[in-house]
Amino acid sequence: MVSFSHTDAGTAESVWEAAHRESVRAGQAASAGAALPGSAPLPADPSERALRVDELRRLIVVAAHPDDETLGAGGLIAQAGRAGLPVTVVVLTNGEASHPGSSTHDPARLAALRQVEVTAAVAALAPATLVRLLDLPDGSLAGHHDDAVRAISAEIGAGGPGTWLVAPWRLDGHPDHAAAAEAAHRAARDRAVRLFGYPIWAWHWSTPGDPVWSDGVVRTLDLAPEDRRCKTRAMALHRSQVQPLSVLPGDEPVIQAAFGVHFERGYETFIEIDAEPETDALSLPDQVAGSSLTGDFFEEFYAGTRDPWGFETRWYEERKRLLTLAALPRKRFRAALELGCSIGVLTAGLAERCDTVSAVDIAERPLSVARARLAARPCVSFARLTLPAEWPEGTFDLIVFSEVGYYFSAVELREVLRRCRDSLAPGGVIVACHWRHPVPEYPLTGDQVHAELGNLAGFERTVEHRERDFLLEVFEAAPARSVAQHEGLVP
Repeated sequence: MVSFSHTDAGTAESVWEAAHRESVRAGQAASAGAALPGSAPLPADPSERALRVDELRRLIVVAAHPDDETLGAGGLIAQAGRAGLPVTVVVLTNGEASHPGSSTHDPARLAALRQVEVTAAVAALAPATLVRLLDLPDGSLAGHHDDAVRAISAEIGAGGPGTWLVAPWRLDGHPDHAAAAEAAHRAARDRAVRLFGYPIWAWHWSTPGDPVWSDGVVRTLDLAPEDRRCKTRAMALHRSQVQPLSVLPGDEPVIQAAFGVHFERGYETFIEIDAEPETDALSLPDQVAGSSLTGDFFEEFYAGTRDPWGFETRWYEERKRLLTLAALPRKRFRAALELGCSIGVLTAGLAERCDTVSAVDIAERPLSVARARLAARPCVSFARLTLPAEWPEGTFDLIVFSEVGYYFSAVELREVLRRCRDSLAPGGVIVACHWRHPVPEYPLTGDQVHAELGNLAGFERTVEHRERDFLLEVFEAAPARSVAQHEGLVP
């Protein structure tokens, strides 16, 4: 698994500065008819990468957390404000989860503090800007997709020429940023707006030659000195993020010096995204909704190792497995289908609760371990299948969809979910659990998989367990009854 932390060293600003200089030089060479270098994070042609604000008439900036708007688009807000254009900043969460280890600031205190900070910071950028504070939960935006879409849509209205919608970049690597980007993309549908994403954490974990920068058209906005000064003042007003909350452990600044320098540039970077949805695809760009991972990928991944994910040894995995089994709304099930069973550790737990378990995986190496593990359990059968083209026969009253959804392309994920729905017996249950941290090799993120699960027609979410590391949810046919209702404890 690949993840990042704000305490990591990250990519130095000097690397990005060198890449920017090379990109400018390449553009000049192209204008003179010279050959271009192999890779650069920006289009070589200066006319393609320059963001022309003279076309802007109204600006709507979406922030997943307070300070996103200043880091990613503070200069643009300042320019629009100086030009007398209407600007609205929609802040989806209060950022109350920024210091989980703090002993001096609980989430409620952080939320109140950061609301004050973002209001002051936006005023420093452009005093006439409207600030909308949505108060959605920090770290759980994917579960409040509809609320975010409604709020952003209300600000857009009918849109119109010159209306720009600017939101966190969908490939920025933070689950809340991906959720904010998806909500903005959904809100921009069928409206006359230009949609842009702004990177924040990608400057930290990515590099100039990373293929991730091929998403959309990368544009830069040169900042006037007065706009840079406004941005600097606004950033300083986010004191809880740029300064220690106290001298105690857990109160260190989130935006440390080496990271903050990325936002002191004389330009800002935006990725222009096509706001029109693709047919039969999630509301995600083609780069996110790419090809499904193949069986060869997993055979190679398991080569030479029995348990590459530590299912048998890590407390993280054991705890998550126990939570998954505890989330099942019934004590026993007739027939279960487990998609992506790997080496069969969760399968063994399901066998204790189900009359039969049909477990499938795309790779033979892990299946051989799973078969040996459960050789004494005739109620369990295993099959190597490539989903969704191949699908097990029968109907099931439990389908387990754990740590597998993000291996599919967007189109194939929807087909997998359709087949899950069609394979469920009346009153059947789907339980899903997925890792939330970014993995560059995977076509989708866990949050995106669960957002699509939430759109499954005819089903409702009856269990929702969210942690920083994973999502665990249960879906049942609507109208669903709770466990207490089944037990006769409530009407």
